[in-house]
Amino acid sequence: MSHVEQHVKIGQLYMGSHGLILKALLGSCVGIGILWKEKGLYALAHCLLPVAPANSPNMKGKFVDQAVPNLLQKIGAETESDIKEIRAVVAGGSQMMVDEKIYSSSLGRVGEENLKAAKKYLCQYKIKTIAFEPGGDQGSQISIDCSTGEYKITKIEKFI
Repeated sequence: MSHVEQHVKIGQLYMGSHGLILKALLGSCVGIGILWKEKGLYALAHCLLPVAPANSPNMKGKFVDQAVPNLLQKIGAETESDIKEIRAVVAGGSQMMVDEKIYSSSLGRVGEENLKAAKKYLCQYKIKTIAFEPGGDQGSQISIDCSTGEYKITKIEKFI
């Protein structure tokens, strides 16, 4: 059987079912995948920043704090018993810049803050995390095969 690949770009959130592979290429962004094998439903968000500014519109997958509830809504998980069946995978959050003094932001290290936010909001929604793979100082790719429920997280080699 052939699969169709859906590349989830920065700020996007996609749901997939049988025959689709969801993929995201990550640097300091964090990829949050939701796996609901019992229903054959899967979703992936490619989050740029940890928390949306006050009074900002819902950006689906751009901010971790919005992405987690949006992922659950996208797959139709509404009850505690639904949440008990769901698993999460997290990747990315790399520190990609060479000189911290030049490239640090007001958030500090964006990748680290994204990872902290992913842990916080998955815990807040009581979602069990089965893979948590920070990128370190390398890029990552996360993929979810929506036919099997299998996920893969790979590091991208540095080109220096």
